Amino acid sequence: MGRKIGEVKKELLQDEGFRREYDALEEEFSFAAQLIEARTKAHLTQEQVARCMGTTQSVVARIESGHPLPSLRTLKRYASAVRRRVEIRLVRE
Repeated sequence: MGRKIGEVKKELLQDEGFRREYDALEEEFSFAAQLIEARTKAHLTQEQVARCMGTTQSVVARIESGHPLPSLRTLKRYASAVRRRVEIRLVRE
């Protein structure tokens, strides 16, 4: 039987180079989680969102993966499908 993903992640994060790259993707992971949360709160499947967007379920899956990052136009279509709107802000570091 294989190892649990948490165990593998813990082991990989011990490598400084891996940890640096993983941390650099934190915002993308967080954004992907927000997309999935919005869809689930709207009680929609990926297939339903895809129909609203005029695309396929696999495209919605890619959008939710965060790789590559979707365009603003695509995000607006996704947001509309899950009954949300896109808000972009620049904040001071």
